[in-house]
Amino acid sequence: MSIYDPLRDKLVANNSASLKMAFADVEMFIGRALPISAYEYDAWWANEDPNKTNHSHSLAWTVPGYRAEPNRLQRTVTFRRRG
Repeated sequence: MSIYDPLRDKLVANNSASLKMAFADVEMFIGRALPISAYEYDAWWANEDPNKTNHSHSLAWTVPGYRAEPNRLQRTVTFRRRG
């Protein structure tokens, strides 16, 4: 079980092509603060191949079929369905 499972579950249940969330909303779903690197580096939001990564945060959006598009200045992330 990953701390990011609630985010994954939210994305699995989402029926729209995209979902924009404030970083604070993501933190509410996971029940803790995002790491500092999520606020400082776009790379934290990388859309890694779910078959090749061990990063549980990336798996939270790639397994349900989304790509993360962060906007660190606005402290938001848009999850867009791939395809």
